[in-house]
Amino acid sequence: MQKSTFHNENFEINGIQIPEFELKSGSLIRIYIPNFNNENKPLGFDLTIELIKRFQNQKTNLPWAKNHQQNFFSSFLNPLTVHRYLINTMKIDKVNSEEIIDELKLNPNEKYEHLSFNNKKTLAIKAHFKKNDSILLDYYGVSASEIEILEKIVNTEINKGKSAIVFDNLQFAHEKEPYKNIKPIKITLCKNY
Repeated sequence: MQKSTFHNENFEINGIQIPEFELKSGSLIRIYIPNFNNENKPLGFDLTIELIKRFQNQKTNLPWAKNHQQNFFSSFLNPLTVHRYLINTMKIDKVNSEEIIDELKLNPNEKYEHLSFNNKKTLAIKAHFKKNDSILLDYYGVSASEIEILEKIVNTEINKGKSAIVFDNLQFAHEKEPYKNIKPIKITLCKNY
């Protein structure tokens, strides 16, 4: 039986209606957001950040699996490796750290800053799923050639009973989601906004 992990009531933000939904264990809500509003002002990632903040205010143990930014000075003096990123930054124990590194086929001694954007994103997602039953994540910036790999990794976690809310560009919405445990929500703009 699926248990509810997060419930969102219908609300409006910046003139945009966000529908009611319920996130349950073993499922994924994929929220597609248009890139621009009706006045051709950027909307996609900006609205994603606002929604993430709002959802985290509702449920404080709902982390966002975003890429880590190490400041230039510390990256120069003490560069993070993949292994140190997992242990020191993400607070993953050694056994689980090695398991993630093996599963993603990464070099534990590789400098974190040298990882591709997609590998950083995947590493953050795996680390957050290792510590949490539910997470927030976004597919912004993920290349077209890598999205299927990332979706498969996320789906593997969902099949373990985990859950996630994913944000993505509306222009990349699937006609049919790649996995049956995904519930898509397409945010559309009101004509008068």
